Amino acid sequence: MRAVMFDRYGTNEVVEVRDVPVPVAARGEVVVKVHAASVNPVDWKVRYGQARIFTGSK
Repeated sequence: MRAVMFDRYGTNEVVEVRDVPVPVAARGEVVVKVHAASVNPVDWKVRYGQARIFTGSK
């Protein structure tokens, strides 16, 4: 499965598409297949590091 991920704060250059294992549901859980997702202002603010004041991350 492919996932869009980033390991550090920054501009678009920090975003990567990676192959990751397909999740397996444990007892009492479900796996939801996502066909599309949106990017909201809070999402790119987190990527830039602007949410650190709320999370305490460095």
